[in-house]
Amino acid sequence: PDGGCLSPLGEYNLNLGIQKVVEPEIIATARDKPGAYDGHPFIVEAAVSLGGKDAKEGITVVRFANRIPLLFEGGADVATRVANSKIKWSTYKIDHKKDRIGVFVSIVSTKVPFKGTGKEYIGDDITEIQLSVKRALQSCCQQLRAHLAKRNALRDVKERKSRLLKYIPDVSRSLFGILEGMRKRKLEEEEGVGRRASPRKRVAGQSPAKRLKMSEREKTTIMNNISQGKLTVDTIKERLIEAVEVTANAAIGDNEDEDGGKSKSKNDDSQRQPLYIVPIYDDPKQIQHVIQHPLFDFFPMNV
Repeated sequence: PDGGCLSPLGEYNLNLGIQKVVEPEIIATARDKPGAYDGHPFIVEAAVSLGGKDAKEGITVVRFANRIPLLFEGGADVATRVANSKIKWSTYKIDHKKDRIGVFVSIVSTKVPFKGTGKEYIGDDITEIQLSVKRALQSCCQQLRAHLAKRNALRDVKERKSRLLKYIPDVSRSLFGILEGMRKRKLEEEEGVGRRASPRKRVAGQSPAKRLKMSEREKTTIMNNISQGKLTVDTIKERLIEAVEVTANAAIGDNEDEDGGKSKSKNDDSQRQPLYIVPIYDDPKQIQHVIQHPLFDFFPMNV
């Protein structure tokens, strides 16, 4: 069976319902391809969310069977067991003990394999359903991993920028003190006043570290700027802040917002809505007005 006789919940409805009730920070949905066991077709849809109001730490599983919520005996259900033991959450940059994870699984079939007299859970003894639930949850986690990777990278850049900005005043004063000392020493040398050499002064070429070598012209320019008041502590501070800002913007990207996505330009449509397309696993039949494109063919369907 190809699953054409089934009426699944739909990724759009699942996503919309979770956003309305749970209000999570981020959410990902997926639908696995139709399967069959003992001649009965089934379709598994899943969603994974992070955060939300009244959400608890750890994994919270919500189950549906033929659009009906299952409220009892969740510990023995196939969705709960797959989410707790078959998914390696750390691979997807998710901490299953501290993060507030919501797992939503919807199974539709012509014969739902309930277990127990109360028909409140679906056993994990049917391999086809277990693998389908696992694939659907993994697909959701892969979508979240891409988003979390961007968000974590953005957070690291901001933390590094904050630490650098914290020490800029002290670094500016230290640099200016070093340059002021160099200027005074040069003036003393020009006046013929001798100064005892520092015991830690190394002979050129003997230091293992590679040092920046400046020309006499550059040194003279810096000394003159200090004498004329063009180079001060505030000037060094402003230049360091500017350098940190440029480096942070290059790492973050000029067009990325705080959520890690591309920022919208003025010409973008501010009322865009996500489009959920039902996958076609068999040859389409009785379809008219096919929209052809060099990259794809769009078959309008009345679902």
